Amino acid sequence: MATVEEVRICRSCGHIDPVDSRGRCPVCGVFFELAIMPRAEAERLARQRRRHKVRRRGVYLFLATAVIVGVTVWAVRVFFDLGVDPPKATTSISADIAPHTWAQIRRTPDNSGFITDPAPYPHRIRWTYHTTKPLLASPAVVEPYVYLTTGDGRTLALDRHTGQAVWEYQSGGPSSSTPAVAGGMVIFAIRPGRVIALDRLTGERRWETDLKHPVLASPIVVQGTVYIGAADKNLYALDAATGRQRWAFAAKDWVVAPVAYAEGRVIVASRHSRMHVVGAETGTERLIYETGLGRHLGSGVAIQGNRAYFGSVRGRVWAIDWQATTYPLERAILFWKSNLFLWGVLSAPPVQKATVWITSIRGDVVHTPAIAHNMVYVTTTRGKVEALDSAAGTRRWSADLGVDITAAPTVAGATVLIGTKDGVVFGLEAYTGELLWEFKTPGTIGASPIAVGDTMYVVSSDGTLYAITGAE
Repeated sequence: MATVEEVRICRSCGHIDPVDSRGRCPVCGVFFELAIMPRAEAERLARQRRRHKVRRRGVYLFLATAVIVGVTVWAVRVFFDLGVDPPKATTSISADIAPHTWAQIRRTPDNSGFITDPAPYPHRIRWTYHTTKPLLASPAVVEPYVYLTTGDGRTLALDRHTGQAVWEYQSGGPSSSTPAVAGGMVIFAIRPGRVIALDRLTGERRWETDLKHPVLASPIVVQGTVYIGAADKNLYALDAATGRQRWAFAAKDWVVAPVAYAEGRVIVASRHSRMHVVGAETGTERLIYETGLGRHLGSGVAIQGNRAYFGSVRGRVWAIDWQATTYPLERAILFWKSNLFLWGVLSAPPVQKATVWITSIRGDVVHTPAIAHNMVYVTTTRGKVEALDSAAGTRRWSADLGVDITAAPTVAGATVLIGTKDGVVFGLEAYTGELLWEFKTPGTIGASPIAVGDTMYVVSSDGTLYAITGAE
């Protein structure tokens, strides 16, 4: 009978030694996985270990390659806007920002809410236009017309000097949308969810897009694209010439405030506690900024330079660098750093990326700020007006009007215009906060007063648009 050769094998790595070898495995260093067995069985086990090692290396290589490819694809899309792009805009039209013009909500695409035209002292009412339902949206004013959406399902062009209706379009639904005037069109939304474009001179329909969900926001038009949010938690980019959808971005909650645009980026605040910056051409997310638990964003964003300004409920005003980028894992790292601070491991709370300054004020900030004269003008629902230094966030002045504020502030020349629940429009001196004048209407002011040329336009819940001028 032939003698069976026995050897010592490491079950962990498959290394074979003579049977009389001692000590740990010279390859992997283990001790407890060593065994004595016939050479044939040991060689079979060694082959199995080698195959297993090759397979394991293949899996690791595959996973590493997948991660590298994923990060590369993300980086390419984020930094270079490459990859599969949505359809391009077919025109380059934008809402007019010429002097003596207010062509869309907040006037400029960066949502400044500012015009150099001085607000008139409200000496007399030049004309009024009456409707049967409350008016909830400011008009747009582009020579020679004033464009108005109504609560009784109409969109109108009014003669800027007389208030007489030039044309009327039956939209079939109420609107809280300020029209945007661009490229010979008037573009607006009605609450049932349709976005409509009309010829600005005749009122004839050019196109109509049904978003199939309620729309409370107003559109802005920049470089051939209409940007507007809806109640299905999406921000939509529509081709301004045709109304066809270019892309949609999931904002995680209702978008009811106008978005802001600057240098190829769109900034959107939803009703949640997150602010998103997305690429205007692709809808790709570039930055996420969290305001924290319970600090929901009640307003839109206003931009000046590389800073974006917005407010939240529970009395915070934020200035952030909107050009920053959120990289993979950064939010997870911030989450754990925040928890380590709460647990007492870290001595100071982490500062969220893109933060420039945060200022606390008393009251909920639910309206879009206005920016002018190197100041950020914010309001609270309980009647407080704050002027903050745009660079540092320090308080320049504060005024308490003693009545609920129901519309976003605007600035005309050196006057801050504030609309209130009891129907009063206040004019405050922009540099000091001094009360200059008051104008009373029978209804709540639910949309921002604006001033264009020598006229101030005020909409009221009594269903009336007021055109107000100073002394002749």
